[in-house]
Amino acid sequence: MGRLENKVAIVTGAGQGLGRSTAQRFATEGAKVVVADLNQATAHDTVQAITSAGGEAVAVVGDVSNGQDAECLAATTLAKFGRIDILVNNAAIFGSGKHIAEIDEEAWDRVMRVNLKGPFLCSKYVIPPMRRQGGGSVVFVSSMSGVVGNELQADYNTSKHGLIGLARCLAQDCGGDGIRANVVCPTGMNTPMMARTPPENVAPYAAMTMFARFAEPAEVANAILFLASDEASYITAAVLMVDGGATAIQPSGRQLKEGAARFLRAAGQEDTRAPSKIR
Repeated sequence: MGRLENKVAIVTGAGQGLGRSTAQRFATEGAKVVVADLNQATAHDTVQAITSAGGEAVAVVGDVSNGQDAECLAATTLAKFGRIDILVNNAAIFGSGKHIAEIDEEAWDRVMRVNLKGPFLCSKYVIPPMRRQGGGSVVFVSSMSGVVGNELQADYNTSKHGLIGLARCLAQDCGGDGIRANVVCPTGMNTPMMARTPPENVAPYAAMTMFARFAEPAEVANAILFLASDEASYITAAVLMVDGGATAIQPSGRQLKEGAARFLRAAGQEDTRAPSKIR
């Protein structure tokens, strides 16, 4: 038996990156997966990858920050599979990358709508069926940026900090219904977006981890799988850092220089100037 045999799981933002990796991982463990994404093409690509490997999945296209779409996501899942055991709130967008005084109101609201309101709405509409069936598991994907402050990321970081509070309140409100809520906080991951970023620009961030590298999406998906599964039956309101130890240490200058050099070597770049750029 797979670890999620006979379970029904919704994964938002499952059209690519971590969401796709999580959806595929769940399917290999026996879950019936609802691939939720705003992009119809990428959602169907994920479904195709799962079904071609022998799994079961359907795509639901919609905007998690829209109440009607979030409600429809839950209703469609129930109509198709009859229950909802797991919700992974993964869909998110990046912030504006501006100084806090320069973030306009519309940009701020957009980040909060997708990154915070979306998980609230999706959770709101899966709670009633989870209650009726005697329990469920909700996993929120926050970030290392959900527990630290970063320059020029006030909108993004605030939304990710908020997810931790939301998860803990959900766990408190719904614990008596057998519903658990937990959070994973990844560092940077080797996603297509990361691959398009020049290695020298991200080497200092990789150097902050104990491994001088970023996580593979599958490594984070494994952590989500654990929290979603019955193996974590006594774990709720927890925050699991999947950050290579980055938030547990204060690297020395030597570690940062050597870590950046290791990252660049692994990326095929022998830029000997890179370590000297890090202070």
